Amino acid sequence: MAERHIEVKMEKCTGCRLCELACSIIKTGEFNPRHSRIKISLVNIPEIPVPIVLESCDYCFGNPVCVRFCLPKALEWKEMEGKPARPKVSDAKRIAEDWLASVSQ
Repeated sequence: MAERHIEVKMEKCTGCRLCELACSIIKTGEFNPRHSRIKISLVNIPEIPVPIVLESCDYCFGNPVCVRFCLPKALEWKEMEGKPARPKVSDAKRIAEDWLASVSQ
């Protein structure tokens, strides 16, 4: 049975961090990305933005604010067969390198 989850489209992320700000204001009442349940890691130079949805994300109980404020549409709220993997922030460098290798071929 399909459920709704956030799909991350890394190739569309510009690193603007609006998703982090939107999440933090909804969850804590203040604009503080440290309290966000989504993190944008900037890897290497030139910087490659890597959006990571944390395990603590509850999808704003079915109406994820990060998706609504993601202007480049790097986050999509959609029906999926299974919950996508939620990598750790420490995996950002490997994710960026894998992505770069896939688009460089």
